[in-house]
Amino acid sequence: MDRYTKAFVVASLVYFFLASVLGVWMGAASAAEWVQFAHVHFNLLGFMSMMIYGVGYFILPRFNGRTLHWPSWVPLHFYAANVGLIGMVATAPERPSTGFALFAGLSVVSVAMFVINLGATMLVAPAEEEEEEEEEAPSMRPQVPPPPQVDIHPDMRVGEILTRWPQTVEVFVANGFASLGNPEHREQVKQIPITLRMACQRHNVDLEPMVALLVSAAGGTPRPAAASAGIRAGATVGAGRRGKLSRGEPIRPDSVLGDILAAYPETEKVFRKYYGDGCFSCPGQATESVKQSAMMHNVSEKEILTDLNRAAGF
Repeated sequence: MDRYTKAFVVASLVYFFLASVLGVWMGAASAAEWVQFAHVHFNLLGFMSMMIYGVGYFILPRFNGRTLHWPSWVPLHFYAANVGLIGMVATAPERPSTGFALFAGLSVVSVAMFVINLGATMLVAPAEEEEEEEEEAPSMRPQVPPPPQVDIHPDMRVGEILTRWPQTVEVFVANGFASLGNPEHREQVKQIPITLRMACQRHNVDLEPMVALLVSAAGGTPRPAAASAGIRAGATVGAGRRGKLSRGEPIRPDSVLGDILAAYPETEKVFRKYYGDGCFSCPGQATESVKQSAMMHNVSEKEILTDLNRAAGF
């Protein structure tokens, strides 16, 4: 999670605690009306809404294989939501008042920012996709149909690339995505909305050279910018990258789970111990590192890394 996504979750827990304290107060003694107002709104706009904001910003764009439409709005949303809520509670005893109306309006604006930002992320196609969907005007003269275009781009899903151009699997396998060599795992990856950009980021692979290699393998011509960088069709990318793992190398926090299992099959028992049997059918092993998986499973990164290296003979 990034800074403000995590901040929403932390704020949610703080408001939950405050709402609980006010609830006990209301139950133990006769409380003023503003206490009831604070209790309700700390629960609704504090605990519930802040948790929805944090989890929504983190999960929904990933489910759609896209980045957030306006990421710069998130900090503004965070401050607007918190200032609006705290201001409403502080001015509740005076309502109706101008101050209360202003803070209430700020809370409404914060909700609108969240709805618009996530709505645009899920419903509005990125500019590159819109350009690809535009159809050229038909020519008046008969023409020879052009060869199929190889339109591989960073925001295309890995599953779509593998489906449309199966021959690209060799490029993926040669450049750190070793687990895609397994047909069963490849079929699982086709079902998840992870883009080429996201996969390269997680594997620490240079994006533009990877796109050029995939385009070449699919029978297309790489863009001049990529071709001028000296990329060869049979080359691998990401020299010096830290995501790929070969047997004989120690396992690092940024080593990808699929690469670890491919290089050290004996580590399977360690993954079973910490993550269970589901780890071996999860498409995430093609992209997740030890550090990421430990965080997601609430496991000590240091402990699992030590056990993995011990199983690998280090």
